Amino acid sequence: MTQRQLLLSGGALIAAALIGFYAGHSAHAKAGTAVDQTADAGTSALPSTFTVSAGALPNMQLHYASAALRPLIRDVPATGIVTYDALRLARIVPPARGRVESIDAVVGEQVQAGQRLAVLDNFELSAARSSVASAKASVTQAQSQLAAATAALRRAEDLVRSGGMAQSELDTRRAAAAAAAANLRTQQATLQQGQDQLAQLMPIEPGSAPATPGLPDPRDSEGAIVAPFAGVVDSVALSAGQMVDPSQPVFTVADLSSVWVPLQVPENQIGAVQIGDPVAITTDAYPGRVFTGQVSYIADQVDPNTGTIMVRCIVPNQDGALRVDMFVNGTIESALGRQGVLVPSSALQDINGQSVVFSPAGNGRFTWHAVQPGLSTGDDTQILSGVTAGTPVVTDGSYWLKATLMQSTIPDEG
Repeated sequence: MTQRQLLLSGGALIAAALIGFYAGHSAHAKAGTAVDQTADAGTSALPSTFTVSAGALPNMQLHYASAALRPLIRDVPATGIVTYDALRLARIVPPARGRVESIDAVVGEQVQAGQRLAVLDNFELSAARSSVASAKASVTQAQSQLAAATAALRRAEDLVRSGGMAQSELDTRRAAAAAAAANLRTQQATLQQGQDQLAQLMPIEPGSAPATPGLPDPRDSEGAIVAPFAGVVDSVALSAGQMVDPSQPVFTVADLSSVWVPLQVPENQIGAVQIGDPVAITTDAYPGRVFTGQVSYIADQVDPNTGTIMVRCIVPNQDGALRVDMFVNGTIESALGRQGVLVPSSALQDINGQSVVFSPAGNGRFTWHAVQPGLSTGDDTQILSGVTAGTPVVTDGSYWLKATLMQSTIPDEG
């Protein structure tokens, strides 16, 4: 075979291969188009309205709702751990230096406002009492001096009018009366200062309450440490006989009727969160129970280790069910500032890859609508197209309508 013949033969083989490749590719493309068209046809071939038999309809237990135009809410999920409300947490220090005589509260105990936590032998109380007693005596003496000076002044005024005393003597007695009045005011101020100091050292007046265990009694005149508000004793840092002073807290009392829940929100979702947004808190400790609160603070920095931002929420906790350090799940409901058509998520069904909802058409008949779902918020889903506000839809039980519709497309072989 000549060189020319070899070249011609090779060219023919290449041409044949190319023709085969393009033919196969064209056939495959046509087959793919046919598959897509078949899928579309599968949805479009469904009857727009179908009927459920009168016997089957009650067994489906269908529920109904209407598509509604409502504000759109974006749910931002996050996790967190319950902490104390720092505004309801008191670290109590002794009113003065002294020795602990008795302790009347233990960790975990519920206490009331003003309840005695401990009795203190207050070393400063005796000095304060002596100071007050001295100040009272000085006030009494100053009052007597003022009374005498005032009486002398009045006699001098009578004598001057009758000519029995010179005017200069009257002026002298008037000055003496003024000095006595000034001295009385000074002594009264000193007494008030001493009484204020005594009140700080002895916050409960003796005999102000009955001698009931844990409540104020006459011993409190020795120096009581009391609860500033109702709450739970979280820590006790003293023992009987111990010397204490105001430099260190000896009790911590927490009011757990409100707690803080710092939620860790992913950085890419923080833009939707605002102070004041409502939040729903759940925990495995109480299945099915939802605690509600609101966002009170959004941190200014991102945690570089987790890529999250701390969002603090205030959650009412009147029954004390939420415990400190309890792990919780939170959902922040952030308003998007616009409205949308919403239907219950249970109304949505998938048919051949297309989301649909069913509407009652009367007399056991139902119509399906192809819809485009949007944002999911809580138990609802936004509908971008397919139904309008006010359209009635089937919610619970819609799966049975889907099964009935699909069954209607199966050929009867009987």
